[in-house]
Amino acid sequence: MEQKLPNGFVVRDGRQFKLDGNAYAVAGVNCYFLAYCAEESRRAAMQTAKQMGANTIRSWAFLDTAGPGGLTFQYQDNGVIKMNDGPDGLARLDSVIQIAEELGLKLILPLVNHWGDFGGAPMYLKWLGLGTDVKVFYESLEARLAYRNWVKHVLTRRNTLTGRLYSEEPSIMAWELTNEARCDGNRDLLLDWVHEMANYVKQLDKNHLVALGDEGFFNERLFAHGKGQLYDGQHGTDFHAILEIPEIDFGGYHFYPQDWGHDKDLEFGDQWVKDHARVGDRIGKPVLMEEYGLKLGDAVVPDGAARNTWFTRWLKVVNETGTAGALLWMLGGTEPDTIGFKDPYVVYKPDEVSLLVDRAHTTGAA
Repeated sequence: MEQKLPNGFVVRDGRQFKLDGNAYAVAGVNCYFLAYCAEESRRAAMQTAKQMGANTIRSWAFLDTAGPGGLTFQYQDNGVIKMNDGPDGLARLDSVIQIAEELGLKLILPLVNHWGDFGGAPMYLKWLGLGTDVKVFYESLEARLAYRNWVKHVLTRRNTLTGRLYSEEPSIMAWELTNEARCDGNRDLLLDWVHEMANYVKQLDKNHLVALGDEGFFNERLFAHGKGQLYDGQHGTDFHAILEIPEIDFGGYHFYPQDWGHDKDLEFGDQWVKDHARVGDRIGKPVLMEEYGLKLGDAVVPDGAARNTWFTRWLKVVNETGTAGALLWMLGGTEPDTIGFKDPYVVYKPDEVSLLVDRAHTTGAA
């Protein structure tokens, strides 16, 4: 059922997204560092995304540090977890949101990292003296309350540049509860956490879509070809069960074949897209390939041309299955304060990759 919201907000309608009554096929990039750099660098990266044909950017809405000082969104001071609303804090996210609106881009914003990069769940455990087992982040009442405090602070923040609450910002497409949540060996614990936190976000924000932001691993024998960590549930994620949660609006899945044991089997990407499409069809919600990437330099992907051939092939399957779109990992920047934000998957220029898309095919899907 399509949500009824003011113009400018992306909503879901069955298996598709819509914007102002029209189908909205997601085509875009991950550019996680937008709130971590100067405004000039931020604007340059977002303009590059626009030149690539992007309509959506996924970027971090978290930066957790051990103590005060320097660039930080959230930190601990004398045993108290505090938020930084100043120019070296959330004011930078204000700017990301404003520029997105200027450029006609939509944002997907994860609220915490499962991993230790930029703080994440491990930093919550450090703040609270809860050890190093990341499962405790999902289990501990203290950690849940600390995370909820952060979520409330962000969603009820008033943007110093637009004057709107974040919950009222049309350039935000969706909140994600995490980046790449895992709870190894404890599916039920993670599902309980997702139920609680998705419901909490919806209480605070009636305007925006919500997703978990996980890698899309399955926990079922639905697929005869399914085996290994992507299908056996060992990481505690269950794509099907997560998508069934009422407050979860869409499912995201990632794809890194070279890191997942499919480095010589890139054709598997076709099946990975189809398997997620099948679950989306069954439940009636959109599914989005929100991270995908290939590293250059091996026999299978020797150069950018080979990489783009594989990207084009996978995105063709995204189109053909009528799923909601895809976001490349990752767009980098060449300015001095962004050049360090890179990994083996980075691209820099519009002509390096084709993003999506046979838009007519995707947006015309039933």
